[in-house]
Amino acid sequence: MYTRLLNSWSNFRSSFWFVPTLLMFLATFAAFGMIHFDDAFGKEIVRAYPFFEMSPPAARSILSSIVGAMVSTTGVVFSITIVALSLASSQFGSRLIRTYRNRRTTHFTLGIFVSTSLFCILVLASIRELNDTAFVPTASVVVGILLTVVCLATLVYYIHDMSQAIQAPHVIQRSADDLDDAIEKLFPYSIGQQADDFKRESGDKAAPSKAELELAASKLNQPHILVGCERIGYIQAIENETLMGIASDSDLTIQLLIRPGDFLFRDRPIAEVFSRSEIQAGDADATRSRIETVIRKSMIVGPNRTHMQDVRYAFDELVDIAVRALSPGVNDPFTAINCVDRIHAALVTLRVREIPSPYRLCKNGELRVIAKPVSLNECIEGSLGVIRDYADGNPVVERRIDSALESFAEIGESNGSTAVS
Repeated sequence: MYTRLLNSWSNFRSSFWFVPTLLMFLATFAAFGMIHFDDAFGKEIVRAYPFFEMSPPAARSILSSIVGAMVSTTGVVFSITIVALSLASSQFGSRLIRTYRNRRTTHFTLGIFVSTSLFCILVLASIRELNDTAFVPTASVVVGILLTVVCLATLVYYIHDMSQAIQAPHVIQRSADDLDDAIEKLFPYSIGQQADDFKRESGDKAAPSKAELELAASKLNQPHILVGCERIGYIQAIENETLMGIASDSDLTIQLLIRPGDFLFRDRPIAEVFSRSEIQAGDADATRSRIETVIRKSMIVGPNRTHMQDVRYAFDELVDIAVRALSPGVNDPFTAINCVDRIHAALVTLRVREIPSPYRLCKNGELRVIAKPVSLNECIEGSLGVIRDYADGNPVVERRIDSALESFAEIGESNGSTAVS
């Protein structure tokens, strides 16, 4: 459940409507609060500061001007955002639209303009003249003017931010930062406990060795249940806690046949389930259905890939930029070199990280889940290997890729390990 909530929160946070909606609610409460404040203390404020005094027509004129200006400027901000999205899609690929949708500057700029308009409209509706009695929310009008100043400053910063955001080095930097974040979260990344983790927590109880775990996995015979997929789309994440829970509660060993980032289609096998105990004949169908349902629900499937548990997708974003830069229509080898450098740096970080074991244990040391991790060689072939295929005939990029691969060979020789080819 936690993984699903985290995925939903990530989608909400990256949407254009989330932050503006929050600011609109805040503006609504602020407007009614300021109106109540003016009703209670407005006269004292005017007596203390006479230059704040204004007539109802003057207050209406000020607020109406602010509302008109804010609505017009909101359209300008929206147009700039759409232009930036179009440029990013055509120049860097549609995958990179995500980096623009996640920009907090864009969300806040849209939100502050819309919420300021709403604040001024609500305050404007409170101005009244009945017979000889008039109510002018002076403090609220002043707050509206201050919000306008904030909006103007935000607009200047937004234009500056977007002028940087459409530059190739900045886009590559954002994608590289996302890749580094994915490596930090996923390596090591665990479903249950690894053998070393179990040894540290269990004290005197010996942890199963790698050979013992491999032997236990090899003894798994024909699966009792072969779980097929019922949805179409990409695996965005796997609810690890749900998977480990059903395996422990039902005394199962689950071998995953897919990983986050894989594309699913109907009836594609996603898991093999091995039962350690005999399933009662009368409850076989119900038990099978329950296990299949839980395993399917643990898979978060969507129309696109995400960085949450898929480090390969983070590499693919940089690869996409490099491949487009190497196309004959763009012919920008230096952007491709920048991508190669960022990928090289990420691979160096990944090389010194612990690759999670495919064998995941529950708290009592039983093998519960077998999940194939992403290997370093797989990341190298899926990133530098792909770029090298498209860089054929471009000696500048080829030399930079060869230099990166040679550095891995030197590290391998210095560590006494096999060099990555």
